[in-house]
Amino acid sequence: MLVSGSYDEAVFVWDVRTASVMRSLPAHSDPVGGVDFIRDGTLIVSCAGDGLIRIWDTATGQCLRTLVHEDNAPVTSVRFSPNGKFVLAWTLDSCVRLWNYIEGRCVKTYQGHSNEKYSIGGAFGVYGGGDQAFIASGSEDGNITLWDVPSKNILQRLEGHDGVVLGLDTLSGKGLLVSGGLDGTVRIWRAEEEEADHVMKNEMD
Repeated sequence: MLVSGSYDEAVFVWDVRTASVMRSLPAHSDPVGGVDFIRDGTLIVSCAGDGLIRIWDTATGQCLRTLVHEDNAPVTSVRFSPNGKFVLAWTLDSCVRLWNYIEGRCVKTYQGHSNEKYSIGGAFGVYGGGDQAFIASGSEDGNITLWDVPSKNILQRLEGHDGVVLGLDTLSGKGLLVSGGLDGTVRIWRAEEEEADHVMKNEMD
């Protein structure tokens, strides 16, 4: 299956074998900014400029939960956590929020990057031998910001792009991070251990 968000405010679930729409979900009142599957494919999360985050049952198309922050900032990107218990959301108030979607509450807010205009995304990753989690996000100032998940401390800022960093993903088992920006470049970063610290370095350097 494949899930996509649409400018017509709907979420579509596709059968990739037949290239046909399996289900259309009337999801939001603004164009859909981001979607993601939970790892086992049973849930979908969607977000939009209406400030809403919605959790959907993949099999039935039923909306199980709607999340909205009191600030109601437009939500541009969403991501399930690897363990499937949380949703990470990027909003146009320069915040990344971690939601416990089962309880319907925001449990942590990460700040330190710039995001007020563009649809920016990020990813989860691990460091410290694989037992500590971080969040990585693009930014409109050209940097990539890494936060420690539980403490919300900024671990590192990666400089390399000339302009907005729109998206990135991690391959944590290999200590790799890949990023793409408006400068037209895709950059690959590799984790290195320096004096017991976790440091990402640009492979292009």
